[in-house]
Amino acid sequence: MAHKGETWNESETYRDPWTLRTVRRVTTQGLYNQSPNYHTNIGFSADGEFLIFASAREGGSAVFKCHLPTGDITQLTDLVPGIGGYGEWHKGGHSVGDGMGISGSMCMAPRSRWAVYRAGLALCAVHIDTLEERVLIADIGREWVPGVPSIDPDETEVILSLMPAHPDLLAGRRPTKPYMECFADGAGMRLRLIRVPLAGGPVTTVYEEAGIGSAHAPHCPTDGDLLLLDRDFPPRYWGGSDGVTNRIWTLRFSTGQLTELPPQDRARFQVHSVWTWDGENVIYHGRSAISGHYIGVVHKSGQTVREYLFDKAPHYGHVSAMAGRPAVILDGNLSNDMLLWVYYDQEQPRVEVICRHGTDWGALPGQYPHPHPICDPTGRWIAYNVAGHGRSDVFVVNVER
Repeated sequence: MAHKGETWNESETYRDPWTLRTVRRVTTQGLYNQSPNYHTNIGFSADGEFLIFASAREGGSAVFKCHLPTGDITQLTDLVPGIGGYGEWHKGGHSVGDGMGISGSMCMAPRSRWAVYRAGLALCAVHIDTLEERVLIADIGREWVPGVPSIDPDETEVILSLMPAHPDLLAGRRPTKPYMECFADGAGMRLRLIRVPLAGGPVTTVYEEAGIGSAHAPHCPTDGDLLLLDRDFPPRYWGGSDGVTNRIWTLRFSTGQLTELPPQDRARFQVHSVWTWDGENVIYHGRSAISGHYIGVVHKSGQTVREYLFDKAPHYGHVSAMAGRPAVILDGNLSNDMLLWVYYDQEQPRVEVICRHGTDWGALPGQYPHPHPICDPTGRWIAYNVAGHGRSDVFVVNVER
């Protein structure tokens, strides 16, 4: 059994058969291995040398880092009982697992190299070099479902979105109906954004809105006063909202101003929206009102930069932003087993294969089989997750060439 501070290597490398790029399978052990999700600048150190991830092993879970050039893994925290969010219904307010342990919802301050993660009901941080640990919030509260944490570009504070917990679970009962049905009329639903200093300190509520939910509120990479916000309305919330209201907005803390970022498509429910690396634009995709899926880029003012309709795109998927290229990273939509770049610097999109991910999207419950690709700040690496045979692993592909 490994312990905090130990380093080893369990990785395998191979050439992608489509592009001949070097791919490293970072993990080969454990129940699940999960890198941070598709948000921009969320999981790598600023020099592109290290990636953080969560893993469930030997009945517990912990936070790890990988040295990307070698594949060496270092365990950053002690293994704690429980397997984190494994088995969670996607933002569903409850887990079919034990709900304890280390959650896969995490992020890293790339320059100061603090990794922020959820451990049960606590929000914690660990320094990836010194292994110093901090408890930022000792108890988030059973009455809340936490979303994905975000660190501001100055690396001084953490924002965490909260939604109400499933009322049956809160009362100690087995749920009798899905989470969204409990709040279908909007009553009792509330978005709350809390802020805590990365160095530790008091927790403050910085924004609240009744009748909506959100699990994603990432900071603009260049403006700590600006957030990208999902606003999910009843009755379907993250499954389709109210079918009328645009989903993605920016929120400026200092003024409370909300700015709508609408698509051109009549279907105004964009998903998996992320900042571009320069903080000027937001990338999104969604199921088109016409057919297939649209993929777009909108300026933070709300003006469309590009929007492409792929009317025969049949698959679910995610988008993320590529550093150093005017391109969207796709893990689905156009293909269910390839990572692709869709370049948006011209009127017509150009599609390029990155590598094959080959995940089995139905291999595990919840979000764990989803590739959720992210790239590092230097544009050298793309990390993603691959699931199959009842478990998942972290992979990285070298895209320097």
